[in-house]
Parts: sequence; structure tokens; C-alpha cells
Amino acid sequence: MIPSIYAVIFLSSLWDTYGRLDHLPVAIVNNDQPAKINDKTQHLGQDLTDKLLREQPLKLREVSSQQARDGLASGRYYMTITIPKNFTRNAGTLLSDQPKYAKIAIAQNAGQSFIAEKMTSSAAVKIQDSVNRSLQSVYNKTVLSATAASQKGFLAGSDGARQLNNGLGQLADGSRQLNNGAQALSQGTSTLATGLAQYTQGVAQANGGAGQLASGAATAANGADQLAAGTSQLAQNAPKLAAGSQQVADGAQQLATKLQELSAGIVQGQTASAPKLARLEKGLDELTNSVNAITLPDIPDTQAMTQAGQNLQAGLTGASTDAAQLGKLANDPKFQAFLAANPDIDQQFSATTNDLKGHLTQSGQAADSLAQLKGLLPKLDGFKTKLAQLQAGVAQAQAGNKAAIDGLNGSLTQVSQFLSQQFVPAAQKLATGAGQVNAGQQQVTTAAAQLQAGAGQLAQGNGQLSAGATQLNRGLGQLTAKNGQLTTGAGQLNQGTQQLTTGTAQAVSALGQAQDGTMTLAAKLADGAIQLDQIHSQPSNVKALTQPVKQTQKNYSNVDNNGTGMTPYMMSVGLFVGMITFSAIYDFVTVAKKPRSGFAWWAEKQAVNIPVWIAQALILTTLLLLVDGLQPRNVPLLYVAALVVAFAFNQFVLLFSTLFGKLGSGLMIIALVLQLSASAGSYPIELSNGFFQAIHPWMPMTFSVHAFREAISIGGSLTGDLLVLLSIGVLSMVLTWGVYHWKLKHNNLLWSEG
Repeated sequence: MIPSIYAVIFLSSLWDTYGRLDHLPVAIVNNDQPAKINDKTQHLGQDLTDKLLREQPLKLREVSSQQARDGLASGRYYMTITIPKNFTRNAGTLLSDQPKYAKIAIAQNAGQSFIAEKMTSSAAVKIQDSVNRSLQSVYNKTVLSATAASQKGFLAGSDGARQLNNGLGQLADGSRQLNNGAQALSQGTSTLATGLAQYTQGVAQANGGAGQLASGAATAANGADQLAAGTSQLAQNAPKLAAGSQQVADGAQQLATKLQELSAGIVQGQTASAPKLARLEKGLDELTNSVNAITLPDIPDTQAMTQAGQNLQAGLTGASTDAAQLGKLANDPKFQAFLAANPDIDQQFSATTNDLKGHLTQSGQAADSLAQLKGLLPKLDGFKTKLAQLQAGVAQAQAGNKAAIDGLNGSLTQVSQFLSQQFVPAAQKLATGAGQVNAGQQQVTTAAAQLQAGAGQLAQGNGQLSAGATQLNRGLGQLTAKNGQLTTGAGQLNQGTQQLTTGTAQAVSALGQAQDGTMTLAAKLADGAIQLDQIHSQPSNVKALTQPVKQTQKNYSNVDNNGTGMTPYMMSVGLFVGMITFSAIYDFVTVAKKPRSGFAWWAEKQAVNIPVWIAQALILTTLLLLVDGLQPRNVPLLYVAALVVAFAFNQFVLLFSTLFGKLGSGLMIIALVLQLSASAGSYPIELSNGFFQAIHPWMPMTFSVHAFREAISIGGSLTGDLLVLLSIGVLSMVLTWGVYHWKLKHNNLLWSEG
């Protein structure tokens, strides 16, 4: 009964200790004060207290701080859980720029019970895990909500970028039209410069011809004066008329010839200048049409562009704030630990944050391009004003140039007609009159009167011709003087159009870059929104982030409770202790009479010993089944293992007791102590030091513990263990017979002397 008493009673006292943790008294103290988290009042400390009291993982009692300290010191409580007053407030700062940990104070008194301290420590870890999951649920919900808000911001920013891109496209189209018009204007100003050069050359030639005309008119006026004086003298000196008439006829004929040549020269000059003047007028018309054809597109409203930029900047600022919040969250130690435990989420989170940083960098470039674009708008307004001034100036210049050209042509035509219609006929009449003087003296007086009248008309006409030629020369001089200003203005106009062409080309290039940037920004923001769209914020997502890993556990053997786990160890110890006790009680050497042989002596003692170890094995196994409620996987095999173990231990102890007597029992106690430490019955042998690991394979109890585990919990083969134990038993039995044989021979000598 000793093995049964030892094992059954001991195991019954700790049969299901871990199943009775709800009987282990633990105090909980809630000093937490409510605080606001995300503008909502939270009572996390009270919520945790209510949850623990409701679930009762231990025998929890809510007490005051003083009661908890006194109870822990006296052993009334094995552990105290204290929730500080700043628990909720600190929990709300974990996503702020200065996070503080929400702490729970655990106090234990290992001196009261070391095992209870280990049990409560395990429970404390589970409680901490429960608290962490609860807080992670709150934080994950906040992060997912912020992610959803960021997604909406990205979508809004993408729509704004597309609208800005459309506006930039329209502005770019208008700028291209402006550039095309500026190029046409540049070509027109080049044509104007060429025509003005030809025009100034023609004006210079006309000015030279007008000078000659003025000189000829002065000569004609002098001749007319001389003619008038001559006719007066002729009237007074008729007799001399005949002598001078031939000279007059010759002079009149020369005058008619010169006047005819002068008229022909004017007509020829007009004819030669007509194509040049036509090209000049055509160039002026083309210039006017080119300038008037330039139409600037409507400049986008600067205020609207500024408002769009501010909206875009506000969206980018919000995205930057969200990115900063995500960056702070990424630096949170708990969140980093969470990401370390979840590589897939860590990879998605890292990819999202990196894309977000890239998106924010491109957004900044787009904002800079928008600022440059806003700087170009005033220049475009200035270009539009200058173009309007240019169109007005060209129209005025065209009107003045045409008027000057028409006036010049009219004056030359009048001079030519006046010479051909009046001066030439007058000179011809003068020649005819001179001939008539030669023909008839009788008509001298009449002819002289007519000649005098014609000379007066000629003098009058010469005066008019001289005055017209002087006015023409003065007008052409003024026109020539203004040619420099006209040429300078044309050069400035050409230079301005070139600058306008360059500026519009730069504006088109800048608008193209800005358009590409906004398109890239819109695409990246849309991509970011698509990536964020993969992150959902449903309660199931919050739960999955709180517990991202679900453990699938498979146990190849089942141990119902602590007692079942300790049974293989305690059965081995009980059977070994029972045999040591039996060897101390029963004398395996003394016999009533001298045995016939060593085998007879051995057989006599085995006749008493065999029923004992069989009874020990059967009674121990039966009481474990009936009293402690042991449920082995194979009951018959458990009985077989118990019998083999009892046989091996019995013969092993018997050997030492027979060989060494009482000293043998002491040696077996030492062997028991060594086997208690080296058999891996309570803790894995790997947790022991090197000495016990070295002797572990040589301890009989090593094989008995493993054999009982196979029969009770594992259900595998225990043949190897039983063979080793049978070998130990059989070898010990044979050696014991040898000891009896040796003792019998030794005692024969003593008895023969007696």
C-alpha cells in the first residue's frame, strides 16, 4: 500500500490545479479617472475592471489600495492588479507626438507561494495581452478611419489636379495660339521693316526729284520773267523783234523740250515707284491684318487659379498631416512590434507610406509649377495690353502712310498734268508766235500783246509751280525726317514681337511641364487612393489587425489535467519508494534453517517478494483509476507497464539490499534522489544541468516514466522501454541468486566451525 498511499494521495492533492485558478484570490484596484480620446469620454480602467470581474480568470475582488497592500502582505491575496489614475489619459496619447504608456501595476509575494507566483504571472501575461488587444482595437480603428479620410483626400486632390490639368490644357492651347500669332506678327514686322526700307529709299528718290523740280521751276520762273521783260521790250522795240524772234523761238522750243522732259521724268518716276508703293501698301495691309489677326485667349482668372492652388495646397497639407501622423504611428514601439509580428501588413504599410512620401514630393513640385504659372499671368496681361497698343499704332501708321503716299502721288500727278497741259502748250505757242513774228511784221504788235499775256500766265504758272514744288520738297523733307522714327519703331516692334514669341514659347513649355506635373500628380494621387482603397475599416478589419494571427494548434497527445501529467512520474516514484520501504521492513537474508542451496535460499525469499511487487502494481493502478479518476488511453497496457516496472524496481532494490544489507537500502535512497532529478518526470531533462543530462539515459526510472506516458497519454509503443526494464529485472534477479549462492558458501565455513 505504500506506493498507493504515496502516489494516489499526493496526486489527488494537485490533480487539477490549473483548472482551479478561479479559486486563487487576487485583488484588483481601479484608480483610473475618465478622459477624452478622440473627443469622446472613455473609462478604460473601469471597462477593464468590469471585463476581468465578469470573465473571472482568477478569483478577483475589487478592493481599495490599502486593502490590496495588506492582503498581499498577509497572504490573503496572491497577486494585486492596480490600474493607475492616468490609465485612460495615457492610453489616449499613443498616437500623439508625445506618447505615454498605459501602465498596469502587478504586485506579487513569491514568499507566500512560489508556484502561485508562477501561476499568477502567467495569468498576468494573459491579462496584459487582453488589455493590449482592447487598446489595439481602439488604435486600429483610429488608424483605419484616418486611412479612409486620407483616401477621400487623395481622391479629392486627384479630381482637383485633373481640373487644374484641364485648365492648364486650355491655357496651353491659348498660349500656343498666342505663340502662333506672335510668330505671324514677327513675320509681318519683318515684312514691314523691308517695305519701310524700300519706302524710305523711294521717299529719298522722290525728295531728290522734288528738289530738281523746284530747281527747274525756279529756272522756269526766271525764264518767264525774262520772257515778260522781253515781250515788253518787244512791244516797245518792235523793230528789234525780228532780230530776237529767232532767239525767242529757239528758247521757247528748248523750254518746251525741257518741260516735256521734266513731265516725262515725273511720270517715269511715278511709274517706277508704283510697284514699290504697291508693295509698301501691301506690306502695310499684311502687317495690319497680321496684327489684327492676333487674338489672345482669355487669361484664366487669377483669383480662380489662386483659389484652386489654395485648395490643392490645403489638400496637400492635409495629406502631409496624415503622412506625419502615419510616420509617428510607425515610430510607436508597440506599433513597430505589431508590424514586426505581421510582415505582410508591415510591407503594405511601408509601401503606402513610401508612396505617400513620393506623392507629397511630386505635389510640392506641382505647387511650385503653379506658382510659376501665376507669375506668368501678369506678363500675359502685359502682352495683351501691348498687343492692343501695337494694333492701334499700326492702324494709325497705316492710315498716315497711305495718306502720305496718296498725297505724294496726287501732287506729282498735278505737277505733271500742269506741265503737260499748260507749260508745254505755252512754250509751243511761244515758238509759234516767234515764227509768226518772223513771217509777218504786221502781226508783231498783236503777237507781242499775246506773247506778253502768255508770258504773264507763264509767270503766274511758274509761281504756282515753284510754290507747289517748294511745298512738295518741304513735305518730302519732313517725311524723310520721320523715316528714321518709323524705321526705329518698326525695329522696336520687331524686337517686341520676338520677345513676345520667346515669352509665349517659354509659357507654352512651362504650361506643358505644369500640365505633365498635374497629370502625374493626379495619377499618383489616384494610385494612392487605389492602394488605400485596399485597406478597409470594417469591424472585421479592426479585429483582424488586433489579432492578425490565428493559431492552429494540434497536439498529438492529450493530457487532461496536472494530475494526469504527473502520474507517470509519481507511479515510478511510488513503486520505487514502496520497494525501498519493503526492503527495509523485510529481511531478505535471515532464514529459519540452513538452505540446501543458493537457489533454494533465493527461491524462498522470492516466494514472499513476488506477490508484494505484483500487489503494489495492481493496487496502485486500480486506485489511480477509481480514486483519482485517471483515464489512460490503454488500461490493459497500463497494468502491464505497472507490473514490468514493479518487477524491475523490486529486483533492482533486492539486489542491493541482499548484497549490502542496510547499506543497500541507503544506497537505493541515493539512487532514488538521482532518479528524481534525472528521469525528466516533472521538467524536461534539457532544463537540468549537464550532470543529470549525462546520467539520464542510465536511470531505470527514465524508462518507467516514458513507458507510463505512452500507456496513459501518448498511445505509442512502449516495447523498448519494457524490454529495458525487463532486462534490468532479469539481470538483477540473476545477480541476486549469485549473491545468495556466494553467501551460502561463506556461511558454510562459519557453520562448520560452530
